[in-house]
Amino acid sequence: MSTVRPLLRAFVASSFLIALPFAAAQAAEPADIANRLKDVLAKQDVDLQWKNVSGDASSMVLSGVTAGASGTDKRAEIGDVTLTGVTEESGDYVVGNASLPAYSMENAGATVSMTDVSISGLRLPPPDSTDPMDSVMLYDKAKVGEVSVKHEGKQVFDLTGFHVDITRPEGDSPLKFDGAADSFTADLSGVDDPKSKAAIKALGYETVEGSFSMAGSWAPKTGAASLDTYKLTVKDAGTFDISLQMNGYTPEFIRSLHAIRKKIAEAPEDQKTAQSMALLGLMQQLSFSGATIRYDDASLTGKVMDYAAEQQGTKRSDIANQAKAVLPFMLMKLNNPDLSAEVTKAVSTFLDDPKNLAIVAAPPNPVPLAMIAAGAMGAPQQLPETLGLKIIANQ
Repeated sequence: MSTVRPLLRAFVASSFLIALPFAAAQAAEPADIANRLKDVLAKQDVDLQWKNVSGDASSMVLSGVTAGASGTDKRAEIGDVTLTGVTEESGDYVVGNASLPAYSMENAGATVSMTDVSISGLRLPPPDSTDPMDSVMLYDKAKVGEVSVKHEGKQVFDLTGFHVDITRPEGDSPLKFDGAADSFTADLSGVDDPKSKAAIKALGYETVEGSFSMAGSWAPKTGAASLDTYKLTVKDAGTFDISLQMNGYTPEFIRSLHAIRKKIAEAPEDQKTAQSMALLGLMQQLSFSGATIRYDDASLTGKVMDYAAEQQGTKRSDIANQAKAVLPFMLMKLNNPDLSAEVTKAVSTFLDDPKNLAIVAAPPNPVPLAMIAAGAMGAPQQLPETLGLKIIANQ
């Protein structure tokens, strides 16, 4: 399935260009609005080009649009982008609705297509804007009706009803966002590895169905960013829910990040390593405040243990007991008896009655990412205490 990856990257680039923000008011030349869109996307490391602009100040079409990462030659053929309900508001151009026609891209037997792509309330600030919120592209709502991936004519992935909503902050309140996809379907029957293919078939997951949702916030003045939930639910399997809190993600950080990424893309091969080190240095401005990874079981754990028991000619309870017996020895490398005992207890509780299992990191104070990276390489046994790591089951 490696042939699908470049297509997915093209999909991201193309959907990026429609995830833009506009709002409401006065007249402007269509070319001015198009160039403003180009300038805003350039700050996001996306190079937008077109063959022609037609229409008037409130409704226009950018024909023959292509997009690509800044500093690279690879481009995605987008087609015609339609902007309607364009107005001017306090120096910003605001687009009531930006939409694309059905979009499809093929490569090496794989096809990625999207339909009903649109974004409303897209704001395009002037290039000299000092508003910290203008370091990111803002819009009210983005929608994609369907995303389809086919490989050699066979449907391997399908997602419907994807949308993202953004609430622009007022005063010192943070920006808030939430999104979801009504449903997705993935065909796993094409997995190449024979053992994995047999296991997937035995577990009944050759085709999986599910949905996902997300929500979070960002305070540009303080740099506090929170992913409150990123929930992925797979039917007859379970739900994974991830939350994450970071500090230091300021508009200044974002601008520096874009600048360094652009330098990396444009640098000769023999200089890319030096530029990458600058990126690592920038990351030291970020700190980690907390995270949770939670799994709520919906029969997957039992199915896996039953499959393992069948392979060994034994029972589910025997598989659970084997795991409980081996786990303490695996955890000895942590050199942390208290955490090892906590993990063993939680996992044992979960295996006896699979309900939910959570890994929680709650440091008493924000931890610089540089400290986490250094700890991972030099003293990993100290990280659990530094991060306030806990393992919780069936709560």
